[in-house]
Amino acid sequence: MTRQSSQLVREGEYAAEVIVELNDDGGEWSPTVGPEDIRRLDRVRRALRERDFERAEKDARVYRLVPREADYPKSGFGESEQDGLKS
Repeated sequence: MTRQSSQLVREGEYAAEVIVELNDDGGEWSPTVGPEDIRRLDRVRRALRERDFERAEKDARVYRLVPREADYPKSGFGESEQDGLKS
């Protein structure tokens, strides 16, 4: 029996979602991924490393990872907070 699964490949601040076929034959190592899917995962990883997103998008959906809001400075673009308006 085969079924589709999405595998994530991450390189730096980019991630790609690659759809692969899982072969579940009930054996001791099940489920397994076929050689063509392994080559596809390797192609996507190589493309992300080289920042060739067009090539990666031929086999996957590509995402740019953004740090959580807590990791950003609270005052906007890294500036120090300004005094409020005085009347």
